[in-house]
Amino acid sequence: MFKFLILTCLIIKTHSWTWKDYPSPRGPDYSECGVSRPTYVCDPDGMLTDQEREEIVHMVEDFKEKTKRPNSNVPCMREGLRLVVALAKDKIGREDGWNGTTKLCFNDRKWTSLYTTDCDSVVQGIELNSDGFRVCYSLRWLMTLNYDEYKQLGYADEVHLENKNYFVLLKNYIENMRMLYINRFSIFDNPDVSNEEKSSLQSSNKLEEL
Repeated sequence: MFKFLILTCLIIKTHSWTWKDYPSPRGPDYSECGVSRPTYVCDPDGMLTDQEREEIVHMVEDFKEKTKRPNSNVPCMREGLRLVVALAKDKIGREDGWNGTTKLCFNDRKWTSLYTTDCDSVVQGIELNSDGFRVCYSLRWLMTLNYDEYKQLGYADEVHLENKNYFVLLKNYIENMRMLYINRFSIFDNPDVSNEEKSSLQSSNKLEEL
């Protein structure tokens, strides 16, 4: 009976993480996340293959670059938005997830800057579990999406969740979220700067034609 209890505890430990023991892809134990270098994706339960995980890593690292708005009136939008992704078969932390949220953005092992005045602290988090997505964000209020937009993100791909096709599910989720943020951030572009760039480009084209 005692051996059975030990075995049960080991199984639970294997599949249930807390924010105190979930590995960080930015720390010295990044290899426990299934990645070959420090990054912003962690998959200690192996929900993705190595090749799939590498593609997600590329998408996550590219997220900040593709959401940059150089002409924005909001400084942190000019730098783009950092995305962090945590995968685990069961939700991380017993207190998390009841309302579709995760403490990925706020736990003690936060993967980004702790300085709230720094744009490096601006982050969007995604936690993917076997029962779906949980999200968090630490953003300037102008940057945030509407709650309904978050809710709609994963609805179209429920069949992939049922089939445990986590790669396609996560890939689509990231792509859709990226488009939502690009659309959101574009609202705050400075039209004067855009017009100046257009005028400069037109002038350059005319000079080339001469």
